[in-house]
Amino acid sequence: MIKLLIFIVVIAIPTKVFSEQTWQIVTENYPPYFSENLPDNGWLYEITQSALKTQGINSEAEFTTWDRALKLLEKKRKTAILGAFYSIKRNEVFYYSRPLAVAHSGIFKRKESAINFDGTVKSLIPYSIGTEDNAFVSQEFTRNTELAITSTKSLPTSLYLLQQGRIDLVAGTKEVGKYWLEHNNEVDLDKNKIEYLLPDIASHKLYLVVSKSNYRAKEYLQKFNRGIDIIIENESIAEIMKKHNFSNQKTAEYINFLKEN
Repeated sequence: MIKLLIFIVVIAIPTKVFSEQTWQIVTENYPPYFSENLPDNGWLYEITQSALKTQGINSEAEFTTWDRALKLLEKKRKTAILGAFYSIKRNEVFYYSRPLAVAHSGIFKRKESAINFDGTVKSLIPYSIGTEDNAFVSQEFTRNTELAITSTKSLPTSLYLLQQGRIDLVAGTKEVGKYWLEHNNEVDLDKNKIEYLLPDIASHKLYLVVSKSNYRAKEYLQKFNRGIDIIIENESIAEIMKKHNFSNQKTAEYINFLKEN
């Protein structure tokens, strides 16, 4: 009888460990997608968390600078990064999940300013441009050495310099910039003084990435991708979107995006 009890305890241990497995997810604040200042760390983090839970996996988030997030993952001190763009260089060291969202890069200007922008990076050469330090706009933008770039510690800081007339333009993520114009405590921004210019310079899909040096990386991403399928099928993803004030149309568009990718 005692041997039987010991056997039951032993075989139960792996199940308990699996059920309590926790992923350490690291990223930067990137509202409205995810941020430590958003409810439930933002809609995209909550979707990620929900997908993992279907696989018996818990998750914890740390928000830090992007460079530090990359280093933590490369050193295997974290399980995954949420919200990475694809690049050939990163593809050498990370495995990518299915695409989780899309962000658009482009240009902000003062509404009163006359700017001749035709959607090309070349048309930006005559202007002074603010960008957040280490922000990625596009390959063409990064490679153009004729651009007059002013780096700042954050996108809100760049937008503030623009508002004060100290630079002509700001290059950054459309969705994030618009969020900061609506909700910002870092600097005093007036959303009525700044506008986003169309067309976008580039669009970028957002991914969850795991280091290739992690021997379980492919297994992890298979579980995560399977979890996304499950929350689409059981419609819990629609509940999350509704909770974060997405319209029925936007929710349907997002679910179609996930299914197609």
